[in-house]
Amino acid sequence: MPKLEIYLITQGDDLGGSYSANKAIHEAWRNGELRNGSLMGNGIAVQDAVKLFAQEDGFCIGLHCTLHAEWDRVRWGPVLSPKQVPSLVLEDGTFHRSPADWKTSGFEISEVMAELQAQLEAVRKLGFKPYYADTHMGFERIDERLTHLFDNWCESEGLMSYRNVCMDISYNGPGQGEDPVLNVIQALESVPSGIYRLVTHPTFMDEEILDFGNAQHSGEQIARERDADRRLFQDERLKQYFAQNGIRAIRYDELWKYC
Repeated sequence: MPKLEIYLITQGDDLGGSYSANKAIHEAWRNGELRNGSLMGNGIAVQDAVKLFAQEDGFCIGLHCTLHAEWDRVRWGPVLSPKQVPSLVLEDGTFHRSPADWKTSGFEISEVMAELQAQLEAVRKLGFKPYYADTHMGFERIDERLTHLFDNWCESEGLMSYRNVCMDISYNGPGQGEDPVLNVIQALESVPSGIYRLVTHPTFMDEEILDFGNAQHSGEQIARERDADRRLFQDERLKQYFAQNGIRAIRYDELWKYC
């Protein structure tokens, strides 16, 4: 008999951020328990994502609002011209590395909102109809004004704000001797019935992702962890645990059924 009633929003971030992520997220959905993908409107592989997802049913797309570029060699910038959002970019036209950098450099809220609107319009022009929105690196938490503006903007655009959904399930990735599948199961064992969210970054461990990385995280570490996220959703142990314990992987656009 199932001992839990858990609805789990399974989410793959950085769709469109790399060709590897596109393929991995598509595979984890088709063959596993992944149900949602957060799309970077300014991602280097966003056009490639169209080929895999624009006409697919049964997979929920959200807008992954991206205003920072954390890697050393792989960089991205705004959809708008850098001249239109000068406080958001470095001299080379790419984004600052982290929200914390904004404390030093400062930023214009009007430029933030203009770029978010541009990213949303960009993915809509590609044929996507994003249902929800979330933020890359949680940038809105750096300034209380942004949290309210982000939520209000989502409401005005008919998007569900990820901030108003549910609690996250936290788990450890593939560290020394750690098994991500068992870590997720352990995390689920520790929570009561309800609605939760599991955020991951599926990719393959390939040359594209090995080029990611910075002083804190090597490209090899990033590739290893994200390849584990890809395999996580397809692991038969996780599928069996879900089936035996009343856990259902759901989309954002199904939440109304369970709230």
